Amino acid sequence: MSIFQLKQSLADPVDLHGVIKIQLGQPKHVLISTYLTRLDQALIAWGMVTAIIFLIAQSYLLDWPTQAVVWSALSCIAIAVSGKLTWFWVTTRNQRWIFYGWSMLVIAGLGLTNGGIFGGWGFILRHLCALWLGISALGYLMTGIGIKAPALIAIGLIHACTIPSLTLLPQHQFLLTGAVMSVSLWLLAAFHWEHT
Repeated sequence: MSIFQLKQSLADPVDLHGVIKIQLGQPKHVLISTYLTRLDQALIAWGMVTAIIFLIAQSYLLDWPTQAVVWSALSCIAIAVSGKLTWFWVTTRNQRWIFYGWSMLVIAGLGLTNGGIFGGWGFILRHLCALWLGISALGYLMTGIGIKAPALIAIGLIHACTIPSLTLLPQHQFLLTGAVMSVSLWLLAAFHWEHT
């Protein structure tokens, strides 16, 4: 059995809460028919935030201190938005620890990143991409094991295995990191994956 599957019809009332239905094409010739649960919506939002952060970091459009302030604010907004979108899901499934765990990981990552930028911590600055891939890997593995989700465990391992490859593309580390993190989030939103 594949760890990612096409989405099936929604039957679980928890997943129906706040669902957005998407249909592309004519009523008689539908090209795409799918839906986005509130969890999917949060994953898409985080994918967009991650893509923006790492693409701008790759292109050097903003200086590092400005990026630190803007990305910290954007990440805190994303935490609040994802909390609002997923609170019903994590509460009804008795899994609030997922939201709290990811929030703490992101806040710790922001603290280390900002310390690296404003405190001049060279080691952190040289390894920002590895730091965020590692944080994401830890979050996916923690969540995947906790809710028995093979897709999350696989994505966690992909994030971890991407870290050594950063040295192969030293000029494009932010681009690679952003691609791995964003595409992973969007895949999780687009497909069905098993969990308890």
